[in-house]
Amino acid sequence: MLDMVKRFVVKAVNTVGYDICRIPKTKDDIAIYHRIYGEEAVENRRFYNIGAGGFRHQAWTNIDHKSDWYKDAQGNAIGIDCDLMALDHIPIEDNTAEIIYSSHTIEHITTEAAQNMFNESYRMLKKGRVFRITTPNIDLDFRAYKANDIDYYYWIEAYRKPVDYKRVCLNKDLTEASIQQLFLYQFASSICTLHADGEPERINDKECDRIFREMKYEEALDYCVSKCSIAVQKKYPGNHISWWNRDKLARMLSIAGFNNIYLSGFGQSCCHVLRDISKFDNTHPKISLYMEAIK
Repeated sequence: MLDMVKRFVVKAVNTVGYDICRIPKTKDDIAIYHRIYGEEAVENRRFYNIGAGGFRHQAWTNIDHKSDWYKDAQGNAIGIDCDLMALDHIPIEDNTAEIIYSSHTIEHITTEAAQNMFNESYRMLKKGRVFRITTPNIDLDFRAYKANDIDYYYWIEAYRKPVDYKRVCLNKDLTEASIQQLFLYQFASSICTLHADGEPERINDKECDRIFREMKYEEALDYCVSKCSIAVQKKYPGNHISWWNRDKLARMLSIAGFNNIYLSGFGQSCCHVLRDISKFDNTHPKISLYMEAIK
């Protein structure tokens, strides 16, 4: 019975199209936060998780936008309700944040919205503090698409039954999907033919192949994303509407003001507390990019 409950919870919180990494929980580490960052930082929860979903930790403040799409995952865990797509100021004082963390969030917002989020994160952070980001790595998806490596998309096995794929507004068993459509779904969800309620004009397999044969790589990615509307994205915030790789992410963090930017890895943060993989980096390490920037 307990196993059935666990499987139900995983499906309920998984609204972005694939499963989360299962990591055993560890005991609370609040004493470490006090030792490294001090009582004031812990008491005022000056550690911010942007796009936090159902994340909970007594030292952290969740920043997320409440929506029906994510209601099962979020529950009552939202600390600050902030719509990143609105390009608004995040209501945190300048130079006060000890750590900012964001996992698998920026692919759900536009590039413009992500740049605003990076700018705000730089403003919020204390000097010398860390901003850590993890997101799907489009370069891995592109390699799989070019190699016809359907096994790369390991998460599609969870979306074979109508009750599962319809829950995320898809129109077919994903194990029957083409490599082109799985690739498009990873960064421009609403223009792939798998979406049950996407854009009026979609990109079929033949057109996808033509675009990536005739255009330069980043130009082709941007072209596909340009066909995704904000209206559909707001209706289905679990869609992906932007692509990310090492070069683009580093470039945009630099624009925000960061000059110490480096590639990281699963569980390899320079911050002691972020190396706890029971709490951080536990969303799809096999397909993810990890990067940190120090103010």
